[in-house]
Amino acid sequence: MQKKVSVASTGISAEDSQLFRQSITGAQPIAQDKIPPVAPPRKKKRRTDVSSKQLDENLFWFSDEFEGYVADGANLSWVQSGDDPHLAGRLRRGEVQPAVVLDLHGMTTREAKIELAGLLAYCEKQQFNCACVVHGKGLGILAKKVPNWLIQHPNVRAFHTAPKSWGKHGALLLLLKTAA
Repeated sequence: MQKKVSVASTGISAEDSQLFRQSITGAQPIAQDKIPPVAPPRKKKRRTDVSSKQLDENLFWFSDEFEGYVADGANLSWVQSGDDPHLAGRLRRGEVQPAVVLDLHGMTTREAKIELAGLLAYCEKQQFNCACVVHGKGLGILAKKVPNWLIQHPNVRAFHTAPKSWGKHGALLLLLKTAA
């Protein structure tokens, strides 16, 4: 049994209510016709620009066991032997601006090593002489590994802790060799 609602309480006139009831006589509820959306299968990210052979060649220079660089303070600084010893100072003062920035935040050491190798190969291909590598502070794992990887690569001339505008103690500015 339906409950009758007072017309006065809803603010609708009796004539309008009667007209509405006549218009919906014989109406039936609509059956559910909604189909839940199906998420498309996710594609795995794949590097199409770097073959596995090329990746192996890029990673050739990096050894995890090699520890040739030991930080002696808050600032990291290194200049390849036989190069201008003032290069690190130029990087510290921000005289050379990086052409590309690589952010390693949240990466594992393996991912970071692959990305760093890719960055150095890209800089060599594009003839960039300066790059910024943001390793972050965090637990300091990448902060310790990145300098050791960099000093093994023949195209790295020098690196220094980045100026404040580029990340300070969580980043390094690299000076790279370019083909003359």
